[in-house]
Amino acid sequence: MTRSFKSSLVLLVMMLWCGLANGQSFMTFYDTAGGPMASWSLHEVRKVTFDEGNIVVKNLAGDDIFAINEVLSIKFTDQGIDDPTSVEKISSDVSSIRIAADENSVRVIGANAGRVAIWAVNGQQLYNNRNWHGESIDITQLERGIYIITINNNTFKFKK
Repeated sequence: MTRSFKSSLVLLVMMLWCGLANGQSFMTFYDTAGGPMASWSLHEVRKVTFDEGNIVVKNLAGDDIFAINEVLSIKFTDQGIDDPTSVEKISSDVSSIRIAADENSVRVIGANAGRVAIWAVNGQQLYNNRNWHGESIDITQLERGIYIITINNNTFKFKK
């Protein structure tokens, strides 16, 4: 490990342990493309460790493991993702993507591969597939409501 990485690691652990992230209630990992990978409420996080090239987040739901080289940044915020109800930018290819949702599934029309994530409006990540290949996404376990879906860093809203 490099000296700067060890220093960053020590700082992160100290922030979690000492509560210096006071006022911030979520920890979010961002991938090398800058998109959110996963987000946790800090009260759910029990321990963060670095082991054999991986970051392990021990939380109430179990262990989440990420390769260090896939994580661009870790942010502590008031929300699970920067703001799941806003759109920061719209690229020209977004207009060709449509979302079709019903009681059982979400279909993405106009995109056939990449990374897909579904978020509750409170910022909780409910679904994440880094190797999505255009198949419908089962949402039968989700309650009726409004959700946010990100497809290759493009953000949309849908209603179940």
